[in-house]
Amino acid sequence: MKLKIFSAPTIKEALKKVRDALGDDAVIIDTTEHKIGGKVTVKVTAAIEAPAPRINPHKNPAPTPVSAPIKKSLRELEEEYIARETVDLVSSLSHHGLADSIKLKLLDIGQSLECETPELTLASALSSMYHFEPITSMAPPRPLMLIGPPGAGKTITTAKIASKFVLSGKNVHLISTDVYRTGGLAQLEGYASVLKVNVTEAEKPDDLVLAIKNAQKNNEVILIDTMGYNPYSKKEMNELHSFLATADVEPILVTQAGIDPFEAREISETYAALGVKRFITTKIDVARRYASLITVAENGKMAFAGVGITPYLGDGIEPLDALKLAKLLTRIPEKKIINFESE
Repeated sequence: MKLKIFSAPTIKEALKKVRDALGDDAVIIDTTEHKIGGKVTVKVTAAIEAPAPRINPHKNPAPTPVSAPIKKSLRELEEEYIARETVDLVSSLSHHGLADSIKLKLLDIGQSLECETPELTLASALSSMYHFEPITSMAPPRPLMLIGPPGAGKTITTAKIASKFVLSGKNVHLISTDVYRTGGLAQLEGYASVLKVNVTEAEKPDDLVLAIKNAQKNNEVILIDTMGYNPYSKKEMNELHSFLATADVEPILVTQAGIDPFEAREISETYAALGVKRFITTKIDVARRYASLITVAENGKMAFAGVGITPYLGDGIEPLDALKLAKLLTRIPEKKIINFESE
């Protein structure tokens, strides 16, 4: 993905520059308007998928990130849901599979509040029970280390967060401890080449400490991608603990939406024991029940750091607040029946 910023007095002129430079396939990432001394300047950040030279080439070729055919946000995701004139909180929370203890707690708090709509009632209850601490474009005080079970989407999540910092003008350095999984490092390098940032390997905890020190010399935002660790394997969790105990980092749990709430509870409790305080939920678009989000926050005592809607780099990690979460939990998706019979 090739990122470029275009400036012009008006949005129309800026978009023309985008079209002339990148063509009709360009994706608008961000638009801002600045007024200095009475003069207005519009800045448009645009991107287009394009091949780029790889960094630190390895034997396994780095995959080219696939552009999103349709960009999705939480608002667009809501439009796939059935529109209902009235919202029944009990039915909605039951549909999503929330544990009875959590459901009753939310309903009890909601009943004590005077809100105009069921959505606002649930949002107020969620706000009083849970914390929302999104990853912002401000440089974090410590390196962020993305950890979690295999297949949760840590590598693309790392790349999405890196993209956010790059767009805000920060220097970013990626570190990978995922040196054993076939193609794991190559995948991160593929995203790094797109974002024009460097990648360093760190096979052992001491290597990670050294890599962090070198990156800190250049005042870079440091993001660390890790291998998937089985929360039920004592050996693997001890290995992860050795990295966390050696390096001064903030671990952020990455889990995927739609998993069984009981599994989510055990996973969150195990990772919470490692000192994890925030989590990101991925693959929101391929799940229709979101009890796992609440379960991780409740049993892991973790704050919501954001959600990943799709597996595409351009869609980023979207911040989540109590109202957005309430909207997810008060929508029942339309049931779609896919017929594979040939006509």
